[in-house]
Amino acid sequence: SFPAARADPAAEMLARHVTAKVPAGEVEAALAEFVSFSESRGLGMALGEEKGRMLEAAVRQGLPASGPAVVFEAGCHAGDGTLSAVSAVRERAGSVVVSTEGNAKWLDAAKQVVGHATEGTGVKFLPLAFHESEDLDTFLDELQEKHGISRFDSVIFDHDEKYFLTHLKVILSRGFLRPGGTVYVDNVKRKAKQLRKFIEFVSTRSGHGFQTEIKSVSQPYPDAVAISVFEGSPVEL
Repeated sequence: SFPAARADPAAEMLARHVTAKVPAGEVEAALAEFVSFSESRGLGMALGEEKGRMLEAAVRQGLPASGPAVVFEAGCHAGDGTLSAVSAVRERAGSVVVSTEGNAKWLDAAKQVVGHATEGTGVKFLPLAFHESEDLDTFLDELQEKHGISRFDSVIFDHDEKYFLTHLKVILSRGFLRPGGTVYVDNVKRKAKQLRKFIEFVSTRSGHGFQTEIKSVSQPYPDAVAISVFEGSPVEL
């Protein structure tokens, strides 16, 4: 069951500010305003410009040769990472960004911010309630049955890191990650201990079909991100 919503003044404040300040359909302006407002108020709700650029680059790297793309984001928070993903696919009309969040207040903020920013862009934003402890297999079944989505070009994990490897294996076993698609993971340095098994699994040397690059970042704090390209090799799950 979905956890009870608790008040989150920071997320609510961000959503009100961005939707009031930025015209509808202005993705980059909405992202810039989101980051600026979060940082100026010390809200701690934004990835920051550097990580946002890397996330966008990772999604672009996973785009198919032509046509629309599908991005799956687990843990969208209030939507700034989502906006970076939208920026990467906005030139591909008909693209879909599926974003999940287990915090109802954060999901509501993302619905407002990203819904406003994507208005008239040709990119479909699909925000869905999903708590990390729920069954991802069931979620993917519903995604396929209700929305006709059975393949991801890019996957973004920013939910509870203890589920990263489990959820990646489910996605792979179901054939949802397109060969050539990418997986983006944050906090690789800051949460190195928690992410050790995940990074080992996607490492280039692991033989699990990934080419992975770890990139250092300095803002908003020293950290690293991992961008993995799935080559479609057989995977032992």
